[in-house]
Amino acid sequence: MSERAFDGIRIADFSWVGVGPLVAKYLADHGAETIRLESGTRPEALRRAPPFVNDEPGLDNSGYYANFNSSKLCAGLNMSHPRAVDLAKRIIAQSDIVTESFTPKAMRAWGLTYDNLREIKPDIIMISMPLYGQTGPWSMYQGFGHVLQAAAGINHMTGYRDGEPIGTGLAYTDFFVPHLAAIALIAALDHRERTGEGQFIDFGQLEAAIYATETLVLDYTVNAREQHRQGNRHPMAAPHGAFPCLPRDPGANSDSANSDDGDSDNERWIAIACFDDDDWDALCTVLGDDSLRWDDRFNNQDGRLINQDDLEAALAQHTQRWQAEDLMQALQESGVAAGVVQSSEDLRNDPQLAHRKHYWTLDHPTMGPCCYDGPSFRLTHTPGELTKAAPTLGADNDHVWKTIVGLSDEEFTELLVEGAFD
Repeated sequence: MSERAFDGIRIADFSWVGVGPLVAKYLADHGAETIRLESGTRPEALRRAPPFVNDEPGLDNSGYYANFNSSKLCAGLNMSHPRAVDLAKRIIAQSDIVTESFTPKAMRAWGLTYDNLREIKPDIIMISMPLYGQTGPWSMYQGFGHVLQAAAGINHMTGYRDGEPIGTGLAYTDFFVPHLAAIALIAALDHRERTGEGQFIDFGQLEAAIYATETLVLDYTVNAREQHRQGNRHPMAAPHGAFPCLPRDPGANSDSANSDDGDSDNERWIAIACFDDDDWDALCTVLGDDSLRWDDRFNNQDGRLINQDDLEAALAQHTQRWQAEDLMQALQESGVAAGVVQSSEDLRNDPQLAHRKHYWTLDHPTMGPCCYDGPSFRLTHTPGELTKAAPTLGADNDHVWKTIVGLSDEEFTELLVEGAFD
């Protein structure tokens, strides 16, 4: 195994669901020994989230949990046990970083705040990642990514002009907020490396999520203008949207052919964006229709912005004659921004992702060989790697509590019987 960026770093990972576990995973994939601390008496929510392998629910059968927690260890810790807080402190004393993503009351109630932890390990780094930070009128509010994207204004901009806010269909903020938290955590590690000082990071997910709203707040602050939903449209580009292409051949893939979803799995779409007249000319050339190019409604950008309904209808008549991948390639070669609207099947078979070796197959103890997302970035000299499948609940109890913490066999057995690791 090659040297990795965070070799020698140990993380006590108390976080759960999406953001916190992903932050710890970034470091785990790059060498940090990351220990999930979980309880079967109050299971981590993501362990109960589908998809499940073979559609069989189980705490060790969630693909969602598995993808967020590869390269980690897992030790059981039942925080309702009388000795749980002492055990938590003992593992923290052997760690460099503590991650958690509860509302502020949880770590306070357990006596595991940063001030408490500094008494155990003066140079400890702790990052707390509740939705709304440690202070303020919303600090005790709970929620998940679907709630956060609404609170951050993302839902306000997601939907059609005359329709209701519909959100993104997934916990959108869970997939970019962790990158910002990881950067903060790495900065704290760098600070400790230079000064010997630990640090507490009060990371409110709402403040990070605001970055996804682009100019929403700025436009209101500077121009007193409140932006609204525009569907797929853009204030400076036309066309700017998704257009139908030829359907997928249902015989080309047995999964699609046997789907219960009718023709929906066979639909193919392409996203196209034209920001100026050169883009428009290139698009018309690829489509082979000069009548579009010289139509008075569409022959300049202002006209295309005004007449977008007619423009989109006219384009759809052309795009639906193309295979999506063929049209994307032709437009890209002509300098027009275009991309196939990919399904999960497309993503799994994407040649670019295959070339980049994005997907990893790891053998899970209960789920068997499964596909995992690899690191989303490449470090030239210290590349990351997925070292193991996600852990089953309590899989590393012996190693963590005996080898790292130093419990004797007798003490470990006594605590095990009492349910401390349940």
